[in-house]
Amino acid sequence: MSAAPADGILQLVPATPPVEPAPNPDLERKHEPKKPAIANVPGRLGSAATNRLRAVADPRPWKRRLAKAALVIPKIRYWENQFLNFNDDDLRKKSMNLRGRVRGGESIDKLIPEAFALSAIAIRRLFGYQLFDVQLAAGIVMHYGGLVELATGEGKTLSAVSPAYLNSLVSKGVHVTTVNDYLARRDAEEMGPVYRLLGLTVGCIQQKMEDGDRSAQYRCDVTYGTAAEFGFDFLRDRLKLRGGQANTTPFWAPWTSNMQGKTDPRVQRGLHYAIVDEADSIFVDEARTPLIIANPTRDATPEEQVVFKWADTVAQQLKREEHFRIDLKKDKIEILDAGRQLVRYSNPPTGQHAQAMDKLLEQVEKSLHAYHRFARDHQYMISKEGKIVIIDEGTGRPMPDRHWRDGLHQAVEVKESVKVTMPSEHAAQVTFQNFYRLYTKLAGMSGTLMPNFKEMRRVYRRWVTKIPTNRPVKRVQPADAVFPTEGAKFDAIVQQVREMVEKGRPVLIGTRTVDKSERLSKLLELANVEHLVLNARQDANEAQIVSQAGQMGRVTVATNMAGRGTDIKLGPGVAENGGLHVIGTERHEAERIDRQLAGRAGRQGDPGTAQFFISLDDGILEGLGHQKQKALEALGRSGAVRPWGMFRGLFRKAQKRIEKKHYKQRLDLMHYDKNRQEMLQDLGADPYVD
Repeated sequence: MSAAPADGILQLVPATPPVEPAPNPDLERKHEPKKPAIANVPGRLGSAATNRLRAVADPRPWKRRLAKAALVIPKIRYWENQFLNFNDDDLRKKSMNLRGRVRGGESIDKLIPEAFALSAIAIRRLFGYQLFDVQLAAGIVMHYGGLVELATGEGKTLSAVSPAYLNSLVSKGVHVTTVNDYLARRDAEEMGPVYRLLGLTVGCIQQKMEDGDRSAQYRCDVTYGTAAEFGFDFLRDRLKLRGGQANTTPFWAPWTSNMQGKTDPRVQRGLHYAIVDEADSIFVDEARTPLIIANPTRDATPEEQVVFKWADTVAQQLKREEHFRIDLKKDKIEILDAGRQLVRYSNPPTGQHAQAMDKLLEQVEKSLHAYHRFARDHQYMISKEGKIVIIDEGTGRPMPDRHWRDGLHQAVEVKESVKVTMPSEHAAQVTFQNFYRLYTKLAGMSGTLMPNFKEMRRVYRRWVTKIPTNRPVKRVQPADAVFPTEGAKFDAIVQQVREMVEKGRPVLIGTRTVDKSERLSKLLELANVEHLVLNARQDANEAQIVSQAGQMGRVTVATNMAGRGTDIKLGPGVAENGGLHVIGTERHEAERIDRQLAGRAGRQGDPGTAQFFISLDDGILEGLGHQKQKALEALGRSGAVRPWGMFRGLFRKAQKRIEKKHYKQRLDLMHYDKNRQEMLQDLGADPYVD
């Protein structure tokens, strides 16, 4: 996804205080909000008496947090009524008054009712509706450094505004992070007017921004950006300090009038308060891979490619269980004695770029990994320029700026016969776990955090609070439909899509891989079903495609890209026909991603349905072990007639095993990074710079 130019962002989200707008006579009168399509539903957080009891007596900390937040809502509503008649100038003056009180030493915790009411009024003024009680409660929990699970469609972007505004009054900067540049830019554009109405400045960090622009955006009261960009800027700042840039400015620079007066080369301010949107994606999915700044890559010369090509040739000769073994629990490949013997006598390369035998064995393992663990259009794709582009399995989005480490990327390049690059040297690294724990106060929100409740507590020391929906959920989700083969499954999916379209219902079909989305698209074409495809290869109009997926009779085939960020609102007449129908073509490696997909239907009390179609040759069954997977695959292809639903429980069992494996990988990475930092500190070195 292309990033907007830095100067465009600076114009759109100014880093300097806004110019006073011209007086508007209409805004001088009482500002009654427009009647919202979905009104606030009182009582969803429980009665005051119940919440008073829960706030002190409930043994569950997350329940106590929610009850305490619910008790503050009436105070916010009181101040909201007091501020309803304020014009824009009055709102800005009141906001500056709150900032003055904070600078005078008053605790921001005491300002929650007034600050939240001010931001709520600003939202009413600009968007024409009142924040739900559940949104305010979520904001209060996040202000105190908690994580909240807010269902899809409940307005997470707006829920973050109040705690971000309140904590920005300290003038130390607030970072609101999300998963990609588009969402960061969109949220900054849409929420920026709210902050500016209250006298604050808003910035947005995008890829490929110059340091001067980045520094200006970080100096804003509230800064939006991706989790990776915040982390990379932190690492780049450490590299600058280590490189001595802070001492290169002449002593007279502070007295000059140009930009040379800046003696600190860092672009970031201190890490004060962060609100992480789509927190499960960043704290869980992204946490398996560290953030690494490496030197630029270059094309490998023919002599430098010798080892990679030799390892590729040898890997294709090795047989599973005879020469090597795959440990699915650890996701590692081990070359057995017979395999080592074959490698040793396979004419290892010699010359300037030759390596020792242990290093050659490691490269053969990487080539085996490329053939047996990575699949084209699943873990990676080939770009139009003929380069290997990694696909984020959690979101389905391409990540062109990322590379696998330690020769794995080169193994995939040789496998696919594309131009081979040289492995890059690492300059600095940090894990998401260790980076976000550097913030003085950390909060987050997502629609699917509860399954990782224990991990959030263990790793980030944060409780997860489940926030009720504003209206009861009406989504209906039948049991998974089980089929013997993928072909039978896809035929059933096409048939169900045709039935839904005839009823005037929109359909969203979620697939795990680019390859599956394109195969299903061809079957829909043969059945004369009009549809749109959204995947890592076709992502130019992502937001528009997803936002229109709720129109009558619309069929959308998408990878996990459709699971986050953009709401799917129902078109006219769709609710009467039954709402959006979501189809999952297989279970994902984490239950959270399945919940994200199903949660696209039935948002904000709308009707909707969701169902998963699974088959005995689905990749998820690898979690049961290689032999068990092959046996089930053979059973499905045998042509026998069985009650296939009896195998439904195996899919959840396999999913749990894979989730456990990934959890262990995340903990191992965190402990490795922690030990690495401690070792570097003992040596007197920077713990983040290699």
